[in-house]
Amino acid sequence: MKFWNLPKRHDGTHSYDVVVVGSGAVGLLAAIVAAKAGKTVAVLEKAQWFGGTAAISGGTLWVPNNRYMLERGLTDSREDALKYLRSITRGHTADAVLEAVVDSGPAMIDFLAEHADLYFASVDDYPDYRPDVEGSVPGGRSLDPAFYDSTKLGSLKEALRPDTRMPFSMQEYEQWVAFTRFPWDKLQERLDAGLVSRGNSVVAPLLKAAADLGVVLVTESPAEKLLTEHVRVTGVIAADTEFAAAAVMLACGGFEWDRQMAKEFLGGPVMALCSPPNNTGDGIRMAQRLGAKLGNMSEAFWAPMAIIHGDESEGEQLGTLMRFERQGPGSIIVNKHGQRFVNESQNYNDMTRAFHAVDPVHHNWAHLPAHIIVDEEYMEQYGFLTYRAGDALPVWLRSEETLNKLGATLGLPEGSLEVTVERFNNFAMEGRDLEFARGDNDYDQYWGDGSRGYPNRSLAPLQRGPFYAVEIVPGAFGTNGGVVTNAAAEVLDVDGNPIPGLYAAGNTTAHPVGGGYPGAGGTLGPGMTMAYRAGQSLANS
Repeated sequence: MKFWNLPKRHDGTHSYDVVVVGSGAVGLLAAIVAAKAGKTVAVLEKAQWFGGTAAISGGTLWVPNNRYMLERGLTDSREDALKYLRSITRGHTADAVLEAVVDSGPAMIDFLAEHADLYFASVDDYPDYRPDVEGSVPGGRSLDPAFYDSTKLGSLKEALRPDTRMPFSMQEYEQWVAFTRFPWDKLQERLDAGLVSRGNSVVAPLLKAAADLGVVLVTESPAEKLLTEHVRVTGVIAADTEFAAAAVMLACGGFEWDRQMAKEFLGGPVMALCSPPNNTGDGIRMAQRLGAKLGNMSEAFWAPMAIIHGDESEGEQLGTLMRFERQGPGSIIVNKHGQRFVNESQNYNDMTRAFHAVDPVHHNWAHLPAHIIVDEEYMEQYGFLTYRAGDALPVWLRSEETLNKLGATLGLPEGSLEVTVERFNNFAMEGRDLEFARGDNDYDQYWGDGSRGYPNRSLAPLQRGPFYAVEIVPGAFGTNGGVVTNAAAEVLDVDGNPIPGLYAAGNTTAHPVGGGYPGAGGTLGPGMTMAYRAGQSLANS
């Protein structure tokens, strides 16, 4: 257990108004709101670094009707946002919670600017993930965090969970399209200057604000048990130390790294993860012992990934998100039969559900193993992750001169890959995918590339060998089922009554958007909004 800013006159005991379990953006924001109201607060972090999954995320927040989009002249409304959320969450979330997300989101964004030195830019043309659903908007609800000077953290900088990626924004990613076109020298200059982006640029200013408010920050302090007196939560035991509190806030992530829980609850296979390995369901189990109600436990924030051996965190193999690699024109995804089975440009959450299909005849997964297929022209244009055309092939990338040979190497039925590619190429030349409607909506188009000169910016043919294949697997950013809360972020028991003194937000909970994924930042935006609500409840408790 390591204390980073314990008051000088500390008597050796630990008693606070509020103890927050978990130091991601959700936990830190709740702590700041409570501390601003005069509460004494401690934040307990299981890992050696602060920041949790948020620190290595894209850092985007999805917030309807926010000030940044309105300042840019974009329009939104409470009615449209609620209509959209009700549709995509498919009845998984109580209406009062959805209303809390929509009504408090703008105030949360204002609070971050005023009290945490945390600012955003509206991504004006980044559409909601389901532009076909009523209430969606073509841009503005997804917010890109501003770069942050991490040297402001002082000694706390070494306690910020590191992000190995260079500092660039979502808007720059949109402009540059592929990694082969990034100005890496410029990004190195930012890194050398201490600038951080994406998830780090959300967590860093929150960490600084919490420290400035006197919040006690503790790492290497895994929470083990909630303390109670009669029916009220009165603290928590972490690393064999008792932290007494008038209220406890759970913000310690999901359960994706607990293999047994994932096997028991999740509705589909999870073959790769990219979150910190500390997310093992600790908060959920602690709350269960007090009779907490659980919800949405079969769901996760699904994402298609590749497994790049050696890409590890704290000794665990991580998955790598496939975004432009599958959405860029000139790529297709085929299953074990050599056939396409999904719109490759669809949002990652919805498209990964296609990997969960079961073959009831053979009692196995209908599409796995699956592979992304690209040609040499694609490689010359974009590369693939760290690979560039002409480099020595890494072990995770397969290549053959012809589609027939590549199909044989992958164990696909003879000739199947050639037939699939020929059919797709015809679609690409005509500009319309008659199988899966790839490129037919604004979201698909957003991640396309019009410079290739084909009728549809999401489609390009695969024509020139050699051809390449990378296995793509169903993965997850994190689970989004857990304890059920009300609109005040109070944890409810199995009868629907608040457990006195216990609050929660983020992936420890049945996440507000757990039944779907509204848009870029759909994890952090609603999660932080509920953390803001939790902080207000804690301030008044």
